[in-house]
Amino acid sequence: MRLSGKTKTLKVEEPRAVPGRPRNPETQNGILRAAEEILVVEGYRGLTIEGLAARAGVGKTTIYRRWKSVAEIVSDLLDAANSAWPMPQVHSDSITEDLRTLSRNWISGMSGAGRIIPILIAEGVQNPELAALLHKRFILPRRQLAIAMIDRAKERGEVSKSADSQSAIDMFMGRMWYRQLVTGERVTVEDEEKVISILLKGMQVK
Repeated sequence: MRLSGKTKTLKVEEPRAVPGRPRNPETQNGILRAAEEILVVEGYRGLTIEGLAARAGVGKTTIYRRWKSVAEIVSDLLDAANSAWPMPQVHSDSITEDLRTLSRNWISGMSGAGRIIPILIAEGVQNPELAALLHKRFILPRRQLAIAMIDRAKERGEVSKSADSQSAIDMFMGRMWYRQLVTGERVTVEDEEKVISILLKGMQVK
């Protein structure tokens, strides 16, 4: 499957606060990049402290001084993904443009900082703690921002006041995730024009 867009490298703006001497942010970033590589190549089950230390070229104690568990490492990876792949803060006067921006942001992110997300989603099916972490730190905040796009369109009178904003976003984003995770079909910007048109017809003012 091919996704169009620019690839971004995960970066951490602030190292995790820990007691003792200051930690080298380059070492921290290098470990997180290694963790991302392991997730992409080997999957979540391959992300162990031993394997991470070997790939990053550091000792296990270097990792344990920064993180107590794999869960904490994944938490920082999600923060880094959010930083490298921020949700668009759109404030246009057109829901069509807002949805286009949301779609293009998703396509771009999935070929870059977001490439670890499908791997974590898949593991989350059998790992409730990981699923809860992913939902809290990544999915829910983004979903709320997307729902707000529809709510603003309702306030402007672009779509019906009775439109279900949550269901609309679930349908719009769900289609892209379905292709990403299930069918493997290519997701393109041009293709989303059809989806936007169908979605807005269902929410039009009557």
